[in-house]
Amino acid sequence: MTGTPRSRSSYRSKGLFPLISLIAVLLAAPLLVVITSPLHRAAPEWPHVLGTLLPAHLLETLVLLAGVLLIALVIAVPSAWLIASFQFPLRSVFRWALVLPLALPTYISAYAYAGLLGPTGSISRWSVAHGGPRPDIVSLPGLCVVLALVLFPYIYLPTRAAFMRGMRTQLEAARLLGSGAVDRFLRIALPLARPAIAGGALLLCMETLNDFGAVKYYGVRTLTTGIFRSWGGLYDMGSALRLSMVLLALIAALLWIERRTRKGARQTTDQVPGVPVRLRGTKAWFATGWCSLILLLSLGLPLGRIISDVFATLDRPVWSDVFPAFGNTVYVAVLAAACTMGIALLFTYRERHGERSDVAIRVANLGYAIPGAVIAVAVMALAGAIDRQGWMSFALIGSIGLLTYAFTVRFLAVGTQPLYGNLRQQSISLDESARLLGASPWRTFVRVNLPLLRPALLVSALLVTIDVIKELPLTLVLRPFNFQTLSTTAYELASIEQLREASWPALLIVLCGAIPVLLLEKLLARPLR
Repeated sequence: MTGTPRSRSSYRSKGLFPLISLIAVLLAAPLLVVITSPLHRAAPEWPHVLGTLLPAHLLETLVLLAGVLLIALVIAVPSAWLIASFQFPLRSVFRWALVLPLALPTYISAYAYAGLLGPTGSISRWSVAHGGPRPDIVSLPGLCVVLALVLFPYIYLPTRAAFMRGMRTQLEAARLLGSGAVDRFLRIALPLARPAIAGGALLLCMETLNDFGAVKYYGVRTLTTGIFRSWGGLYDMGSALRLSMVLLALIAALLWIERRTRKGARQTTDQVPGVPVRLRGTKAWFATGWCSLILLLSLGLPLGRIISDVFATLDRPVWSDVFPAFGNTVYVAVLAAACTMGIALLFTYRERHGERSDVAIRVANLGYAIPGAVIAVAVMALAGAIDRQGWMSFALIGSIGLLTYAFTVRFLAVGTQPLYGNLRQQSISLDESARLLGASPWRTFVRVNLPLLRPALLVSALLVTIDVIKELPLTLVLRPFNFQTLSTTAYELASIEQLREASWPALLIVLCGAIPVLLLEKLLARPLR
């Protein structure tokens, strides 16, 4: 008697799967537009772009990537080793404080350093006034330093976790065999932490490729700026899409290199947390001095400059522009987070209760690996094609809906990955018990899985919200007419050299970004206690 109702309920629940697959296809559409662009989009300026623009932009992109990665490794790996392996003054403070530079968007830090060490920066003017040289950080080498100071926590966090977990037996054995501290670091710790370092380096490279505001302001020619130049300067969407393909190919190469780096690495350890060794005397103060210097350069100087400019502009009507931008930012961030998390829950349900994995969902989750400029161009091309057909009574281009769609494509992986990780920790026996009691897959997900997902759901929603607040290329291209957010306001004020006025939206962005960064640090540190 009860078999039939259960079967119908299960059938109705599984009827959601085609709808979920359709949503995944719609979210994967921008990537398909880029990949197939030579088939459906003419590019009249492509010979000029291919012969003149592409070589220079590709070269500077590779130089920027190499410079940022090298400097970030020099900063992050020794810092992670010191925090993980030794006790020294203020170590407990540096442990979480070295994560805070992630709260600074790259373009905000770039503007702040330009106000300090640019041609007319305060430190530059002071140096000239006292007979010294005029420093100028607004250059390709300067941008490498600025981006590395902001993005090094992407390497520091996983590397510190690797150093703190599971190397105690190997390091102790090496010490008993007479190996010194430096030798143990180079021959034992680094090889074991190589997968973590490679994963962090991949994230750092992707963030570097995604940057637009900083590279544009510093005059560095990257593939991202080349995409905007082809589109906005040459008015050639086809060439912009082809440059997007080159950028996607570069990202694919980085993913391949990261996989090759992890392939031959030994990852099995004893999983016994190490005990930090107490440093004394000069060594202790050297460790404190190193971490203090990194924190000063990565966070102290730019944040101090921003706060100083805020106080210097208290008598100016800056809030007349900032307050509406703040309201628009909160509105679009909450809307995008709600849409993203709703779809993320549907995808999580599909992955948990589907009989096989959905390829469309996997493709849709690639959005975070694609720079915002590429998604912006692809979404604009897709929306333009739909608008020209006249299928709708309203235009997609310039609408909040299109901007929300683009944010969902870009940050869907940020919303789904924490949910996937949490769901894998839930015993499958919970689902089986609910099914034996007659619950359908959807009812099982809502009544059993979803309550256990609430902490991860909260974290994911918060991270998506903050990423939307900081995102610049997508917002700059797809926002409605005369619709300002904190990121676009800061960018436009800085682009006309009103760096002091730009400090107001910059400070609000930093304050919003500090919340998930501290939460992330707390979550990562919890298992280590």
